[in-house]
Amino acid sequence: MMNDTFKRLAMIADMVIKGEKVADIGADHALLPIYLIENQIAPQVIIGELGDGPYRRACKAVQASSVTNSIDLRQGNGLQVLDYGEVKSVVLAGMGGDTMVEIMAHDWDKAASFRRFVFQPMTKAQVLRQRLASRGWIIEEERLGLENGHFFQVIASRPANCPYPLTDLETEIGSEILRADDEMKRGFIQRYLHNYTKIYKELINSPLHLNQLLAHNYRDKIARLEEILGARKG
Repeated sequence: MMNDTFKRLAMIADMVIKGEKVADIGADHALLPIYLIENQIAPQVIIGELGDGPYRRACKAVQASSVTNSIDLRQGNGLQVLDYGEVKSVVLAGMGGDTMVEIMAHDWDKAASFRRFVFQPMTKAQVLRQRLASRGWIIEEERLGLENGHFFQVIASRPANCPYPLTDLETEIGSEILRADDEMKRGFIQRYLHNYTKIYKELINSPLHLNQLLAHNYRDKIARLEEILGARKG
């Protein structure tokens, strides 16, 4: 049976453009690049690593694999290891959403030269979604999974230039997940509902006017999530 880590890798791999070159920025142990080549999802993968330790680990893993000739290891910072349009898909996984934004913000023009980005933010997915929306990048797909009892999100986006608004809930949870059309999505929303309720109870008892305003905001979000979950149960 496929373990949780490989389920996550398979989900990410399924969201890249098939049959085209892929870049994995921050690949560490190179599990995803090796998976992409071994399963004939990509003909070539470029690995970009900045630190000496992660770069050496990636080199060791690739050299121990049977797909050495199909993986190009490069040491450098973020997208700087790539030429304009050199790959069709870029994967940024296992880092914070704010770090992903920093990597792209170093050169938005170069970032826009690639057809698809597949993000798997460990934290601060809301920072990533907000920046994608403000830049006008289209969020094409969002998926949800579990790894060792923890939820993870994978977001596919393509560069565009038509900024659009997101609601608070769309930014924090994701519009695709808010559809709540399966048990995993509902479980994910339930966790947010629990956290929002806890924060609301703390804020509503505060004498500070600002906290009272924040409490009303959380009350509205709680009501919306309860409505979503109730509608999907029906």
